[in-house]
Amino acid sequence: MSTRQIAYVAVLAALYVVVGQVVRFIPNPMVPGAIIALNMVVVVIAGILLGPTSGALVGLIGTAVNGFLTPAGNPFERAAIIPHTIMGLAAGLARSRRIVAALTIIVGHALNILAFIWLGLLPANDVTGRIFLYGLAFETLVGVIVILLTVPLLRPLVKGATPAG
Repeated sequence: MSTRQIAYVAVLAALYVVVGQVVRFIPNPMVPGAIIALNMVVVVIAGILLGPTSGALVGLIGTAVNGFLTPAGNPFERAAIIPHTIMGLAAGLARSRRIVAALTIIVGHALNILAFIWLGLLPANDVTGRIFLYGLAFETLVGVIVILLTVPLLRPLVKGATPAG
């Protein structure tokens, strides 16, 4: 990784934390008590713009800082560290196919749900409910739209830092 890529990873990980602090006040209108986790789009955007290693690092560092070092840190954020790392990696691997790369946010959601169930943070029977599924679909749609709109705007800013491919 170049010095420039390391700097972008640091900035995007910090952005993940900031967005993570803000989104806790944005409720998901479909699921009572849930939020629209727009911080996840930062990880996907990092993978698309900077490649799989950078995407994975933004997911790992941003989620870990948010989970352990911020006032909003909670067990859900800590459980999402590995899922978000994998999501950033997947986005980087799929980045040559814009829509497929944006849809890697689904990888993050699916792995989050599995981790939440495995750690007892989410009852498995809640996942099958219509309200949960509608809320997840709404959040995914919002995330994909934000990714597809943001990546072209940011691409010129990171042009010199992107690895080949």
